[in-house]
Amino acid sequence: MKLYVNNQEYIVENPEGTLLAYLRDHMGLMGTKKGCGEGHCGSCTVLINGKARRACVTKLSRLDGAKVETIEGLAANGKLHPIQAAFIQEGAIQCGFCTPGMIMAAKGLLDRNLDPTDEEIREVLKLNLCRCTGYVSIFRAIRLAASWLKDPSKQPELSVQQVETSSVVGVSVPRVDAIAKVTGAPIFADDLKRENMLYGKLVHGNVPYAKVIEVKVDKAKALPGVVEVLTAKDVPGLNAFGGIIPHQPVLAGDVVRYVGDPVAVVYAETEAIAEEAAKLVEVTLEPLEGIFNPEDALREDAPKLHPNGNIVNHVTVKKGDIKKGFEMADVIVEDTYFTPMVEHAYLEPESALAEVSEDGKITVWTGSQSSHAFRLQIARALGVPEEKVRVIFTATGGAYGGKEEPVVQIHAALGALKTGRPVKMTVTRRESIMKSTKRHSQKIYMKHGATKDGKLVAIEARILADTGPYASWGIPVVFRAAVCAAGPYVVPNVLADSIGVYTNNAIGGAFRGFGSTQVAFAGEIQIDRLARKLGMDPIEFRRRNALKVGEVTSTGQVLEPAVAFDETLVAVKEALSRLDLPKSTERKIIGVGIASAFKNVGIGDGKPDGAGASVELTGDGKILVKTGATDMGQGSDTAMAQIAAAAGGFPLGCVSVLSSDTELCLDAGMTTASRQTYVSGNAVYYAATQLSERLKQALAAEWGVKPEDVAFDKGGAVSGERRMSYVELYRLLLDQGLDPKISYHFDPPVCYPLPKCADHEPGVDLEKYRVHFAYCFGTQAAVVEVDVETGEVKVLKVIAAHEVGKAIHPQNVRGQIEGCVVMGLGYGLMEEFKMSEGQVITDNLKKLNLPFSNVVPDIEVLIIEDPQPGGPFGAKGLGELPVNPTAPAILNAIYDAVGVRLTEIPATPEKVLKAIKEKEKSGECC
Repeated sequence: MKLYVNNQEYIVENPEGTLLAYLRDHMGLMGTKKGCGEGHCGSCTVLINGKARRACVTKLSRLDGAKVETIEGLAANGKLHPIQAAFIQEGAIQCGFCTPGMIMAAKGLLDRNLDPTDEEIREVLKLNLCRCTGYVSIFRAIRLAASWLKDPSKQPELSVQQVETSSVVGVSVPRVDAIAKVTGAPIFADDLKRENMLYGKLVHGNVPYAKVIEVKVDKAKALPGVVEVLTAKDVPGLNAFGGIIPHQPVLAGDVVRYVGDPVAVVYAETEAIAEEAAKLVEVTLEPLEGIFNPEDALREDAPKLHPNGNIVNHVTVKKGDIKKGFEMADVIVEDTYFTPMVEHAYLEPESALAEVSEDGKITVWTGSQSSHAFRLQIARALGVPEEKVRVIFTATGGAYGGKEEPVVQIHAALGALKTGRPVKMTVTRRESIMKSTKRHSQKIYMKHGATKDGKLVAIEARILADTGPYASWGIPVVFRAAVCAAGPYVVPNVLADSIGVYTNNAIGGAFRGFGSTQVAFAGEIQIDRLARKLGMDPIEFRRRNALKVGEVTSTGQVLEPAVAFDETLVAVKEALSRLDLPKSTERKIIGVGIASAFKNVGIGDGKPDGAGASVELTGDGKILVKTGATDMGQGSDTAMAQIAAAAGGFPLGCVSVLSSDTELCLDAGMTTASRQTYVSGNAVYYAATQLSERLKQALAAEWGVKPEDVAFDKGGAVSGERRMSYVELYRLLLDQGLDPKISYHFDPPVCYPLPKCADHEPGVDLEKYRVHFAYCFGTQAAVVEVDVETGEVKVLKVIAAHEVGKAIHPQNVRGQIEGCVVMGLGYGLMEEFKMSEGQVITDNLKKLNLPFSNVVPDIEVLIIEDPQPGGPFGAKGLGELPVNPTAPAILNAIYDAVGVRLTEIPATPEKVLKAIKEKEKSGECC
């Protein structure tokens, strides 16, 4: 059959399988991404005869004579297509995995309509999932592209070869990875190929808790094309991994503790053979009594999932006298709240390519949140020194905390070591959902007390978190829930007790917000209830109790600048005053809700929190930043380039960034806890400053001028009439015996472990109560419309005011906030990862009920800048906090509209309608 791809004719001899497989595996067109293989995410969108179609579910045999357009066909003669350029201009790119599909869907629309309405844009994108941006920047990009297509003279020049700019800090420059992402470059792990490459496939126990009796691999090994099948006995080193406690088996040999535990791994010549062989592995298991309810894990007669019992962590925050605090209260509210497990649903499934070099070094290409952390765990499992393993960071298609631990990376490396051949492993979407970590489900009891003049006097919280079968990051999640339970308020008496337990459910790990999200949901509903009981405006009640500089947190920490919480409250109040709210009807009622939140920047709690980076002048005349931080879409590579340029006085166009290659980059710790802008940003700042000083001193000696009279521009160094290119400057350094590279390790202000009691003891330095070196604050307002006949809640608008220190890249800051808001909307109204007796129910993206473009509200972002002392140019982290206020703001708005108080999310139409009906039965009116 004939097929036309990007205006080229191809003869397809064997038209089997899907169009996606043909494009990627036969044509090498890796721009069309495989996010799910089931038609649920749209990352594989192409145009077929001018219409947007999902290539993963399109049979190749049905396309005889069809004209197919892929992302690779858009840029021509070194010039980006207007849609690609508009995506860069509007910052409609974060992780980049969904970007080619989004662009192709947009092209299908604009090819037939250059004046689309907002509704038409939302409609055409409703099958394309984006977990990063919140969609609104994509809407803006499509509208901008339409204007450029109507009048090409309006489109600025943007070359495929290079993005040049001299702007630095505080300006939204084009992202350093933008062109690669809008052109569909092969930058993700699954896009990579090697000659003689094998494919790996895991074999899972698929039972939530059982003894492993026997694993027979003979039939699988006998299948033609199978090269090796390994089980637990074949793991040469430590058969365990984990970010904090290494007790999750690489290959389970004794016990499986959840359905995602693998018992064997197959390596074969093709992916299809590997999948077939995996089905031939015979696994005999003896089921054991499992734990599927966190409360059952605390029973004395409960099965012990680990030798030390079922409690992964127990943290108590104590301040003042909780009993006396409630005795002082004129108003008390208390309730129990429930939050579900939630799937990260990053678009890129976990993937890795591993290869062994002639000298025995194992190199692994993979996306992650720390190449150095992965190197350690891979080396342990293989039984080799760390220096024998190199991990090279590949573009990561979303993470949000979910890629802090290996999934297939160890197995790919193990296969390469055992077979001597390159091995690639990529999980299916269903495997990713089964195996990956989740946001912890929590049961939260909260009790708040306030005086009649609106002052908080006591908060009590009891938190029970489900961390699943292994610790993962449950230990700090439990800690964070306790530390953040009192919210961003001054409270003299606090008792927060947080417990995390092991179960045989999915693994509870790191997820944007990291334990603070769940308690913010419960706490902010409590605050709303208190304000209403007192007859106070919800914003004014928060302002009366807001943490400020010099106030003391629930952990005893005296807050230092910057603390702009009150400014976020004022900003939201002013924005609401300008808002012309729609009118309620008899059926559809309008409501407004407020919520605030705070979260730490950095790991804190006395743990190591530093980062290393280097900045060098290369032999080809580039300023090269090497950082251990990983850019998963949040824009850290671009921020590091901006910081280096500004600190060193270099044109941004001369600066490039290499991130998280363990052979070349210093360790920056995990990209987590909103820490990298502060810690890696500072490491880059000081390295760039010192390199600039070294270059200027070398030139001063050469030219006989003062160092301060030397400057840098696009062509090199300049002082008066003197000029030297960067290549010549590199040679000058070598001639003077100077190293053209500066390495710097930055440690943030010292933090200390959580005190047993937050009350300040006489003679104890107040610094000892510093649990975190910085915090970020935010407030959001949600405007909703509740349909009293169906229970459907439509979020019309969200106003999001967030304090960021200094916005290094305002567009990226805005994108992080918008993405968080939509993720928070999903958390509050739609999403839930469901299990039954340890088995996954929501096993594909469709069942997870993720937010698509058709549910996105108008989002007004208010960036509050209050420079953080010690931060690079006053910057600090942001990427997690904005997810926290959204869900409680929406639920508070539901109450404002119809007077029903929900304490469990997601607030589905069924739950809302049930609450309305119960309220009507009680004789109360909505």
